Amino acid sequence: MNYPTIILVRHGQTIWNKEGRFQGRLNSPLTQKGELQAKENSFKLKKNIENITNIKIFSSPLGRARDTAYIICDELGINRDRIIFDDRIIEFNYGIFEGQKREDMMKRQEFQDREANKWSYQIENGESYILVEDRVKDFLDDIKDEKKVIIVAHEMVNRTIRGVYCNYNKDMTLKLRQPNNIVLYLQNREEKILS
Repeated sequence: MNYPTIILVRHGQTIWNKEGRFQGRLNSPLTQKGELQAKENSFKLKKNIENITNIKIFSSPLGRARDTAYIICDELGINRDRIIFDDRIIEFNYGIFEGQKREDMMKRQEFQDREANKWSYQIENGESYILVEDRVKDFLDDIKDEKKVIIVAHEMVNRTIRGVYCNYNKDMTLKLRQPNNIVLYLQNREEKILS
């Protein structure tokens, strides 16, 4: 399947990112650094993307992604009403891990079970990467007729989008990282970093 060119943005740093907590579907506000990262990412978009104000912007509805998308729109002079919020690009559901510190969860058997089968393991009251991939594929199928889109979402969802888009195997997909200050440009089944 052919997909549009995707400019993939991760939300700025949050308080829980700084504290090493699992966020998932729960929200934590952007830090000052996170707000600055969103502004810096908007400059990268402006510098690298022609006709940026005409491109559709999709965002996760979670507060940290929404606030990042708002900052980007404000910096680029785009009306916030143009953002399309889509639940299919909401962050990975960490279930019982949400709000907990990673160092504490690493001591639990469920964490070890998940690490042993990270792609398929479904966290209690949460998701597996298989479930995330299903909703990401559904989302990508719906936007396949677009030429170019901006997506503002989260590290785990963005990892899955990249895996599907670039046709990476699950082991490669799970190794992907996207710091809060990195904007990725996906085109023709390949990706690069915008500077």
